[in-house]
Amino acid sequence: MTAAHPYTVRITIPMAWLTSIRQHADRITHVLIDDRFAGNPPAEALPCLNWFAIWFAETPPANALIAAQEEAAFEQVQRSLVDLAQQHADGWAVYGLRVMSYGIAEYYFYSRDESTLAGVQVELERAHPGYRIEHASKVDASWAVYKKFLPPS
Repeated sequence: MTAAHPYTVRITIPMAWLTSIRQHADRITHVLIDDRFAGNPPAEALPCLNWFAIWFAETPPANALIAAQEEAAFEQVQRSLVDLAQQHADGWAVYGLRVMSYGIAEYYFYSRDESTLAGVQVELERAHPGYRIEHASKVDASWAVYKKFLPPS
C-alpha cells in the first residue's frame, strides 16, 4: 500500500489506487486515482461524470492541505459521501478519483446518467452542515477528466 502524503486525510487506500503529489494549474494537489480503469474504463455503461467538492471547515496552515484537528471529522464526511453515492447509484456508479488541494477535496464518480447521484449533495449537507458542498454532473463519455489525472505510462 502506498503511504499517503503527511498533509492529507488518513484514509485506507484500496490496493488498486495510485497516490501522487502534483502541480495542477496553480496549486499543489494530492491525487488518489483508481487505476483499474486506466486501460478500459466502463465508459459505455457509465458515461456521466459527477463532481463533488467539499471545502474544509477550518483553514489549513500554509504548509498543509487540511488542518490536523479536522482530519478525523473530514474522514467521516468522505465516508458519508462514498456511502451515499453507493446507496443512490444502486451499482450504477464508480468512484475513481479524488483530488485534494489547499482547503478543498474534489471527488469524481462516473455514473450511468446525470440523475444517478442527484440526491447525494442534499443528504450530505444535512448530515454534515458545517461543510460547503457542491455537486455538478456532465457527460464525459471518453472519461477525459479521469484520464487527465492518470500518471504518464
